[in-house]
This record gives sequence, structure tokens and C-alpha cells, in this order.
Amino acid sequence: MNVKRRLGRIWLFIMQKWLIIPIIVAIIAGVALAIPRFSRYPDRAEDGAQWDRGWEMLGTVLGVEDPGNGFTLLNNDTALAGDDTYYASWVSGEPTDYTNADGKAVDLYPAQIYLLLYGCADEDTAGEALAEWMAREEDTYAVRERREERRNGRDYRLLLYDCGSDTNPYSRGASAFSRYGKYVVIAELTCTDAFDGDEVALLGAFLDGCHYGKQ
Repeated sequence: MNVKRRLGRIWLFIMQKWLIIPIIVAIIAGVALAIPRFSRYPDRAEDGAQWDRGWEMLGTVLGVEDPGNGFTLLNNDTALAGDDTYYASWVSGEPTDYTNADGKAVDLYPAQIYLLLYGCADEDTAGEALAEWMAREEDTYAVRERREERRNGRDYRLLLYDCGSDTNPYSRGASAFSRYGKYVVIAELTCTDAFDGDEVALLGAFLDGCHYGKQ
């Protein structure tokens, strides 16, 4: 009798274990299904496109398609100067050796695209920062033309300029400025005389590949 009881208890213990396993599996599956909702990727971009996890991410709000046209990603700094500031760059062509104004040897590419996502405290502060960034570039470069363009559903203010100097090896460039909520967005394409591409058209194509998460 004691043996039967013992076997019965053992069997009950085993059955309880087997019941626990499906419950654990069900819990894990539920958590796995919930994870995408809490991921750093939005479900859909502001322009209506399904969010592609292959896009280069700046923070949690800006995804960038591969720009193509000979440009490849050089770096993506997740936090450049603060908790909410992001920076990435793409380059085109083969690099040459160059010594910058600080005496440091660097790679100089025929063309580079810089993208900055600059976080501010609120939308008003972002608007002020946007004006300051534009004024800074106008003071730094010889602006040839100012434009406004709409790219992938967003409005940008463009500056076209000459930028060659004793401390800047690039001869010309174009920059686009926009505000997205509390963020300032700045995209800049600068190039040397050796680059034969149209910097304005290439910057426009790059902006067409920028997608913003819904706020």
C-alpha cells in the first residue's frame, strides 16, 4: 500500500511537471509576441511605409535607407554629444590621406553625407536651435542659393554653398534643415573638386530615403 501511494505521488509529481512545461512555453510565447511592441522600432513610418529593420537607425525616430549612388555607411554614433543626439555619415569614392587643421591624419573621401538628429527639450527649443544651426552655416560658408523642398512628405530648407578654405578640403556642398517634433534634422553633403556628382540631386535622393517614426 505504501508502495502504491509512493508511486501515485511520483506519478502526480510527474504529471504536474508536464503540465507546468506547456504553461511556461505559453508564457514565453506570449512575451515573445509582446516584445516587438516595446522594441526600439516603430511599426510604421510617418510616410506610411512599413518600418524596415534594415534601415540605419538614429535614435528611435529616424530610419535611413541605403543611399546607394556609390555611398556606403562610414559610422553611426548612437550618442554624439548627449543622451538625445545622434549622428551618422556615409562616404563615396576611395579615400586619400589628409592632415586636418589639428594636425591629425584622416581619410579624405571625394564626397560625404552627414546626418544629425539633435534632440531638444521641446518643440519651441528645437525651432530656436534650427534657426541657430542655419545661421551658423550661413556664417561659415559662402551661400549661393536658398531653396525649400519637400522630400518623402517632409519639408526641408536647403542651403547651397561653396565651402573650400585653408581648413576645409571640401569645395562645395548642400545642407538640408528640418524640425521633427523636438528634434532638429540636418543633412549635409559636401564634396571635393574631384567629385563629379550633382550634390543637390544626391542629397535630395538621400532625403527621399529618410523615414520618421510616428510621434
